[in-house]
Amino acid sequence: MPTWKAGTRAFSATALTGCIAYGVYVGVVEADEGTKRAFKAYKTLVPVVVHYRWVEGRHKYFSMIIPSDEEKDKDWKSLDEQYAKPTVAQLAELQGMYCKYCQSAAGFTNTFGPAWIKEFRKLENDVPPRPIEEIYQTIREETGKPVDETFSYFETVPLGSASIGQVHRARLKDGGKEVAVKVQYSEAQDLFQEDLYTIRSFTERFAPEQIVLLNAIEKQNATELDYKNEANNLLEVSSNMTRHGFQPREMKIPRPLSEMTTTKMIVMDLLSGPKLIDGVREYYSTWAQQQGTTLADLEQEAIVRIEKEGFPTKYVGPSALQISLYRQYLRMRDSLLNIAIATYNGTAGWVAPALDYRQSSPLPPNIPRMIDLLMRVHGQQLLNDGVFNSDPHGGNFLLLSDGRIGMIDYGATKRFTRNERLSTCLIYAALARKDKQRLFDICKVGGYKSKYGKPHVLYKLIQFGYDSWGKEVTGDKNIQQFIDDLKEEDPWEEVPDNFTMVKLMSIRLRALALGMNHPVKCSQWWGPIAEEILQKEGLPYEKWTYDMLVEHKPEMNMTKFKFK
Repeated sequence: MPTWKAGTRAFSATALTGCIAYGVYVGVVEADEGTKRAFKAYKTLVPVVVHYRWVEGRHKYFSMIIPSDEEKDKDWKSLDEQYAKPTVAQLAELQGMYCKYCQSAAGFTNTFGPAWIKEFRKLENDVPPRPIEEIYQTIREETGKPVDETFSYFETVPLGSASIGQVHRARLKDGGKEVAVKVQYSEAQDLFQEDLYTIRSFTERFAPEQIVLLNAIEKQNATELDYKNEANNLLEVSSNMTRHGFQPREMKIPRPLSEMTTTKMIVMDLLSGPKLIDGVREYYSTWAQQQGTTLADLEQEAIVRIEKEGFPTKYVGPSALQISLYRQYLRMRDSLLNIAIATYNGTAGWVAPALDYRQSSPLPPNIPRMIDLLMRVHGQQLLNDGVFNSDPHGGNFLLLSDGRIGMIDYGATKRFTRNERLSTCLIYAALARKDKQRLFDICKVGGYKSKYGKPHVLYKLIQFGYDSWGKEVTGDKNIQQFIDDLKEEDPWEEVPDNFTMVKLMSIRLRALALGMNHPVKCSQWWGPIAEEILQKEGLPYEKWTYDMLVEHKPEMNMTKFKFK
């Protein structure tokens, strides 16, 4: 078993055990609703942590009894299969921030095993839904009238459910238009505030390196809970995407009905189609069966390969053009065969048994084209507009019937000032050029400080956070082990949180792409976009000096650390 896998379990067990102990202390002195919810989580997590911890100790101190890495790996997989489903299901019922963090964990495919990732991904759009009467009650409160006076039809089974609300298909009574209705859970605001208070207490004590991320999420959450903000985000981003030429040709963002949107309810265009990654998996599941195997076996082979070789840096496979030509070939072949069958049935078929027409061949999804579109869209949102979806997980993209990609859920939309946007352009241009000194200067101006000021540690952190987690960055280590080693070598002491959501967006997109077997390096797409924008704004990359960085320095929000 790879060393980093063992390290993952050790870290997880230690961190969670510490959180549990601290939770007991909090519960003694303060029995608020957040603490009660925390205890429900601990009740589920305690046996999990203890069991993982025990196996970790057995492998460490009794290695002679377990002779091979294969047997150790079998132990871990057995634990994953035993605990992943019930544990995540319990956290899903708690919803709130517990659910939100499970959604984030779905991206860490080199830290958690496939059983955990499978369950985490369910929470991207399939959180246990609330009873329909609770949804009706919120609609009545938001509109001031019975549901049947607003909608002639309202589907009781939700299209999707998430951490703070769920979406239903409906038909407007006035005009008969089919729409999607997103309704927020009545106590969502209180749950998030209570959960964040509890999680912040744990994080400050046991994982202070995560405070920057927590600060950014907390700020973002304040706007995400008002659906009127999301409606405005949808309108603005949709307008931007049309201006850039993406919409309606390649993608579609639903249009909200502003007159029917409130703080806890948003009515918008209905986009029909499976989640992007589900549509891809459906095709390859059929393809795997035709090859005499299963999709699960193929995914397991990929995991084993990653464990041995590390995360791939870039995609190696057929290009978007090659796949497009192959799709055209399949369509043409089917058409020619059916023409031949029609000719036969119209002649010899009068005296001989007629032939059945050939069904259309399944067309392979053009994954390189999809990934290219997602990277270009988010690059323009981030670097050109400064208005971007900071949390683009797999549940936010739909595979529409006409081949376009539907992009939904813009609650977590982040806005940048011009100087923040220009700084981000410089970061990605410098990453693409491998200009370490420019990156160091940006960090120095931005106020980043570490204990020893080691440049190679800072460069690794920048690469990992903004660009790539390929083997050339992380080596043979998993995410937590990689971060822990860097922190031990040169702990950071002051960090601005302005660009945390950029890193979260980058990590989310990298995780989604990796799940579609198409690893990406963000600077490959965003570096050229950044250079073009800097040139367009009269501030070409080559022109920048240290003094210009100071002149265009954003107002920074600093977080200070003290590691023991």
